[in-house]
Amino acid sequence: MRPLARALAAARFGCDVLRATALGVTASRRAAAPPPPAVDEAHLLVEADPVHGLSPAARYRALQYVPLLEELGLHCTVYPSRPGKYFTATDAWQRRYRRWPRLAMLQAHAGFWEQRRHRRADFRALAGRGVVLLQRDLQALPASRLEHELLLYNRHVVFDFDDAIFVQPPWNEGGGGIDAALHDKIAGICALATSVIAANDHLAAFARRHTASVHVVPTTLCTDEFRPAAERPPAARPVVGWVGTSGNLHYLRRIGPSLRRLAERCDFVLRVVCNRVPPDQLAGLPDSLEFVEWRQDGEVERIQQFDVGIMPLDDDAWAAGKAAFKMVQYMACGVPFVASPVGANPATGGADGECGLYADGDGAWCDALAALLQDPARRRRLGANGRTRAVQRFDRRHHAPTIARILRDARHR
Repeated sequence: MRPLARALAAARFGCDVLRATALGVTASRRAAAPPPPAVDEAHLLVEADPVHGLSPAARYRALQYVPLLEELGLHCTVYPSRPGKYFTATDAWQRRYRRWPRLAMLQAHAGFWEQRRHRRADFRALAGRGVVLLQRDLQALPASRLEHELLLYNRHVVFDFDDAIFVQPPWNEGGGGIDAALHDKIAGICALATSVIAANDHLAAFARRHTASVHVVPTTLCTDEFRPAAERPPAARPVVGWVGTSGNLHYLRRIGPSLRRLAERCDFVLRVVCNRVPPDQLAGLPDSLEFVEWRQDGEVERIQQFDVGIMPLDDDAWAAGKAAFKMVQYMACGVPFVASPVGANPATGGADGECGLYADGDGAWCDALAALLQDPARRRRLGANGRTRAVQRFDRRHHAPTIARILRDARHR
C-alpha cells in the first residue's frame, strides 16, 4: 500500500502544480490585457445559501446590505457556498456520523470537493469585474487556502469577519496544530485582501498585525424590523430569554447553577430560542426551561416576548472576538439585558445600569437577574434606553454608506 499511497500523493501534487501553472498563465494574460472599464459591481461570497441553511453571519454581515448597496449605486451579485459552509454541523450529517462514521467522512470529503468546484466557478464568473466582498473564509478547513486562488481572478477583495475565527472555539477538541493553522489561514487572508472589515476592535487589532487597511463596522440590524412590541399583555411569569445558535449553548450552560439558584428566589421562565439540539445540550438548566426552535419568521416576536435578555460569556480568546449581537437584538426590541463584561459587550451596551446590567461570577448573575425581575419599572427604563442606543448606533442604514465607500475604495486600489 505504501507505493500506491506515494503514487497517489505524487499525482495530487502534480495536479496542484498544473493547476497553479494554469492559474498563473491566466493571471499573466489578464494583467497584460487592457483594464476593463470600472463598473460599480460588488460580488458577495457568503458562507450559506440565502434561502436554505442561512447563517446569521451571512445574513447580518452581507445579505441585509444588498438592497441598501443597490440604492447607493453598487450592483450586487451573491455567490453562496454550495453546499453550505458548515454542512457537517447539520443534524442529518451528525446522525449519519454517529451511525456510519466512515461513510459520513466520505460524504464530507465529497462535500468539501463540491464546495471547491463551485467556488472556482464563482471565481471565473467575477474575474476582473468590480470588487469582491469575502464574508469570512471560504471553507471550514484549517488548512484550506482556496482564498489564494481568488486573488488570481480578482485582486480587489474586501475581507469581512465577525468572530475570532483565527482561534478554535473552547468547546471544540483539537491540538495546537489546528490553532496554528487557523491563525496562519486568517492572517494570510488579511494580508492578501485589499481591505479588511472587522466587527469590533479586538478583531481589528488582529487584522492590523497583517495589513494596514482595516475598518471597524459593528454587526447591525434593521431597527424598523427589530423594535419593541406595540402591545404586550402582562405575563403571569416574567421571561428570561436567550437566543443564539447551538454552538454558543456552552456559555449558557456555564451559568446553569446561577439560574437554578435564581429559581429559588424568583418565579420566571427561562426561554431558549435556538436551532434544534439533543436534550443533553440543555442539561443543568432550571426546570422552568422552555425550548423554542429558531425560525427566521417570528424571530422578532420571540425576542419581544422576553422581559430580560441574557448574554453570558467566558473570558477566553473566542469570546473576546464576539460582536455582542445578542445584546443589539435585545436593545433594539426594548429588552434590558444582563451580560458578561467580556469582549465587545461593554462597548455595545454602554455603562452598567444604562441599558442593562453586567454580571461577572455566579453570585453576580443571580443578583443582577433578580434585581431586574423584581423591578418592572426599571426593566422598562433600561429597555427604552437600549432602544435609543440601538437606533442611534446599530441601525444598518447608518453603516451602509461606510461599507459602500470601503468597497469602492478597494475597487480603485
